[in-house]
Amino acid sequence: MEKAKDSLSDEEKWKKISLQIKNSKKNKEFKKLYDAYENAALMGAKNQKNYLDSLLITAKELKDDKLIGEAYMWLGMNGESIENYPEALDNYINAYSMLSKTNNQLAINKSITFLARVKLYMGDYDGAYNLLKPALKNLKSINTEESHLYFTYGQLALIETNWYLKRDNNSALVKEGMDFIKNTNQSGYYPYFLAAEGVDEYYNKNYSEAIRKITSAEKLYTDQFQHLTDKLYLALSYWEQGNTKQAYTFLQQIDDAYDKTGKIDPKFRSAFEMLIKYYEKTGDKDKELEYVKKLLSIDAKYEKDYKLLFSTMHKEFDNKKLIETKTILENKIKKGKIIYKISIAIGIGLIIFLISIIYKGIKKRNKYQKLYKEFISIKSSEDLDEELLDEDPVTAEFIDAYDIDSDSDTELDILDDIDDIDINPKLVENVLKELDLFEKNKDFLKKKVNLESLSLQCGTNTAYLSKIINHYKKQNFKTYLNDLRLNYVMNLWRGSKKSRRYSIQDIASKAGFSNSQSFSKKFQEKFGVSPSFFLKKLNSNKELESDIIATDNELKND
Repeated sequence: MEKAKDSLSDEEKWKKISLQIKNSKKNKEFKKLYDAYENAALMGAKNQKNYLDSLLITAKELKDDKLIGEAYMWLGMNGESIENYPEALDNYINAYSMLSKTNNQLAINKSITFLARVKLYMGDYDGAYNLLKPALKNLKSINTEESHLYFTYGQLALIETNWYLKRDNNSALVKEGMDFIKNTNQSGYYPYFLAAEGVDEYYNKNYSEAIRKITSAEKLYTDQFQHLTDKLYLALSYWEQGNTKQAYTFLQQIDDAYDKTGKIDPKFRSAFEMLIKYYEKTGDKDKELEYVKKLLSIDAKYEKDYKLLFSTMHKEFDNKKLIETKTILENKIKKGKIIYKISIAIGIGLIIFLISIIYKGIKKRNKYQKLYKEFISIKSSEDLDEELLDEDPVTAEFIDAYDIDSDSDTELDILDDIDDIDINPKLVENVLKELDLFEKNKDFLKKKVNLESLSLQCGTNTAYLSKIINHYKKQNFKTYLNDLRLNYVMNLWRGSKKSRRYSIQDIASKAGFSNSQSFSKKFQEKFGVSPSFFLKKLNSNKELESDIIATDNELKND
């Protein structure tokens, strides 16, 4: 079965296949059309069944028994994949019927193993066994790479069939399989046979050894399958050891698989019986009732789809017992209606909680977007040095909304306003000049700066300095100092890409904060988002540098 070239993307493959179908139909080139439909099936199309129906029609146009047989094989595999076993069985029978007209022993015996596998799923264990034995002998004698693969599949099916028929030769079959994959370089199937050894140990009541081998196999699988059979026998082994809690872990995985598809093979029925017993033991009547109802529903499907198997299946909980248990549990649960009301209240509380989380997230995002627009609008006076954590950069003036720089007032404005604070005008003028130097020299980056040290630098006392800052900067001293530091950080981040990669601790220390917690708190208070969140968003924004360049160009043009 030819595959589309792997070098192409899926989209390119589909275009190629669609074109091949169109051209082949137009030119009535049925072999090419057959290949195109087969490639579409291999691609796993959503409407795979339609392609397979077309594949069969095309094969019949070609009047080629081998191609017709292969088309039926495809349809059988499709039915098997969706667990429509009666349909799969019919298609495999048709496949065998057509392929048996050819001399292709590989195709004939492959179809037999597929047919046997479906019989196994449907509970016809004797039928599966009788088909597998001669087919495996033939496949082994063909001795090709493909025949090796299908012998391995068939051997695993035969081993499973033997479990249900309770034959004694499974150890020999497992060993034969192990030797075969070793001699034919099929090491990828080793975990399957190791797990089969583990299941044999379960039937021999060696539960610890069963757990060890199946668990080892689980770690060696390289495929994406769930391996629910392994989960079942791990659960059964732990259950037999009295470790129902560990057994429950694997039972839950089987239950989850059923919930996703609404389908489960009859061999997993015992898992749901164990779940009923587990919740009976834990005293959870609601869950016990849930699984009683679930098993009744599953049995209804089994009775419809697996008539032969269902009639002979061993059931600890038969239909009569399940209905009796259901009635008893429902009567007990009626007395506990308050649990339902509590769950509703919890649900409402959870909804309110989720809404508040979503609201906070939206609010946080909006604050970031507003801050980002203001951030890229900072007007840089010159480029910043790349070694920003080693040398002080020349910082830019931050956005108007956060600007505390006094340069916006003229000296005349200041002098006209001096009389309002009842301090010697000359002293006020000197203090403002010192504050200007304090800002330009970035003395605010020193960690030990406080109101007392700055008042000495300005040649005044703390009361006058505080009053002047309150009047002219419209802030108290702490806010004034923190704003200078925070504005410095924002300018630093805007001007240097490198600075955005440093830790919050390093940035806090550089800006003069005593610790990162203090810096983060003040940043959050001023800008409405945490510095770590803001930095993370900046660093993940691929458009940041281009936005900054575009803004700088606009500002230069203005």
